Amino acid sequence: MSLRLLLPPSVGSARARARAELLDQSLRADLAETVTIDVADGYADLGDRAERGDADLVWMPPTVCARLEPQLRGVFKCVRQGRTSYCSAIVVPRGSLSSLSELAGKRAAWVDRLSVGGYLLAHAELRARGLANGLAEQRFCGSYPAALDVLLGGEADFAAVTVRDASAMALREALAAFGGKVAADGLEGIHVTRDSPNDAIGLTQALDPRRADRIARRVFEQKGARARAALCLALDAEGFVRASPDEYADLRRLIAHE
Repeated sequence: MSLRLLLPPSVGSARARARAELLDQSLRADLAETVTIDVADGYADLGDRAERGDADLVWMPPTVCARLEPQLRGVFKCVRQGRTSYCSAIVVPRGSLSSLSELAGKRAAWVDRLSVGGYLLAHAELRARGLANGLAEQRFCGSYPAALDVLLGGEADFAAVTVRDASAMALREALAAFGGKVAADGLEGIHVTRDSPNDAIGLTQALDPRRADRIARRVFEQKGARARAALCLALDAEGFVRASPDEYADLRRLIAHE
């Protein structure tokens, strides 16, 4: 029996092919199962295929985890930089603004309506403070680098980026990663939101409970498993932690409010 792994479009077909052989060898060793890997056409396609049970394991961004969490056999969050969650930092040109209250009537450069770090968390913070409806403009730029370009170009007054935590170092690293030294030197944070769980591997309803439990134990929970190490490499993760029940419920509510 072949285990079907579905990856998001951000991985790309070339990288998926490069990882397929390693994952196949590792899963054969740990589970005596072959693996077939496919890349979704888009995030909507990824969510729909996971919901239909067209794959057994699915690498899901947090928004898809939030949508499908109640019907999954299990959810294993990716560990990165020692953390299984991240925050959103609201950033402005250095020296321009200093508090959230000053964002009233300003122009926002967001990433995407379903971007947790680039929109949802930060917008929820503004909404809670009664500031969301009073913005002069909300532009959706499609990516973090594009949003920072708009901000640095003077076409927006603030943006939001994903950060691992509320530290100054984490913010500078994020700004440098998305906008280079110009962004790291020219922008500063005025607020960091609460955290939200990372992306994860979801075990779908296509797996019967017994098979899902076997995969969970041998791949995600067994230290030193070859398949676990291979998945970490494929997903740029340090490890996996099982999500607690309804861990994505808060994010689900944020999405419902948009």
